[in-house]
Amino acid sequence: MAGFADPPQHQLLRLFQAGQFRDVLQRAKALNLRLDQEPLAAQIVAGALFQLGEFPKAAQLLEQHQAALGGDGSYLSLYGATCRRLGQLSTAKDLLSRALALDPQSPQIRNNYANLLIDLGELSEARRLLEGLLSEDPNYGDARANLNRLQFREHQVAPAPAPATALASAQSWMPQDPLMLAFAEDEVRQAGAVAFSKPAPNSAAGLARQLPDPNKAAVAADQLKLAAQAIQENNPAFALQLVSQAGLGMGAQAAVYVNAADAYIRLQRFHEAEICLLHALQLGGPALPHYINLITLASLRGDFALARHYIDAAAAIDPKHPQLAQVRDQVKSQEAAQPAFAFAAQWVLPSLQPAPVP
Repeated sequence: MAGFADPPQHQLLRLFQAGQFRDVLQRAKALNLRLDQEPLAAQIVAGALFQLGEFPKAAQLLEQHQAALGGDGSYLSLYGATCRRLGQLSTAKDLLSRALALDPQSPQIRNNYANLLIDLGELSEARRLLEGLLSEDPNYGDARANLNRLQFREHQVAPAPAPATALASAQSWMPQDPLMLAFAEDEVRQAGAVAFSKPAPNSAAGLARQLPDPNKAAVAADQLKLAAQAIQENNPAFALQLVSQAGLGMGAQAAVYVNAADAYIRLQRFHEAEICLLHALQLGGPALPHYINLITLASLRGDFALARHYIDAAAAIDPKHPQLAQVRDQVKSQEAAQPAFAFAAQWVLPSLQPAPVP
């Protein structure tokens, strides 16, 4: 009706449906929305963050509104998909199963849940869901691809048990090398012999010692959270240890390789970081933060044609990203000042210089 302001969630929803995900974030900010108190608006903003590849921010926003939106299938489906992207498979299973109970006929929820069950090794239930989808729609390509993946899994020979000297299982996980904690925390002391202090209780290393051991997926998710914290604490070597253990518990997941890439960037191991980011894209699909990093890494090697490709890929997701114009201009200026790229017998990557302090 005329005279009534358009509700904020309607404004956000129109932008979201038009694929203007960055505008959703900007409009929410312009409206001064208290997203912690506006569940519906928060869900739309979280959906935009998901589309932009900002999965941790989306999860943080969604987590606040479980009480208000926990009975809504679209909320549960979005939150479950977000948790899956973060490698939190147990949480994703709980959320998607609740979404499925609310909307048992939804093809998208059934397919996504079956895909997650395959990751968790629960193949019989996944098969039931996928065969039901294909009986209703034989042309459902994604369900067909998931069923093919499931059938391949079913025909694999179970791997032999790992020897006692191999990496510890996620079920009984503890950091592999006790020296790693000490060196990583700078707690080595010389006093006639080397004594190692206990890591700070709130550091990633300290929290790692307190992890419970329910199921492998839950432990692996906790390890990834601690890896992200370790990276923020500038402890990338320990983060890589955590990521390695998480990979044992959850297998090949995008979140594993994203955290590994972040750790390698902190270590200035750019070759490994680039490979891990490419694996993350293959496993998790397009994500703008990965493309931004890949633009920089390709430029460091002087491969500006590849950097321009990643700029185009990032623009397809979010043409209004604040960094995109900046990195495009940087690529142009760097390309003009460097010789043409050629594939060398051995790649030698330049070192990043610390940014000047303003």
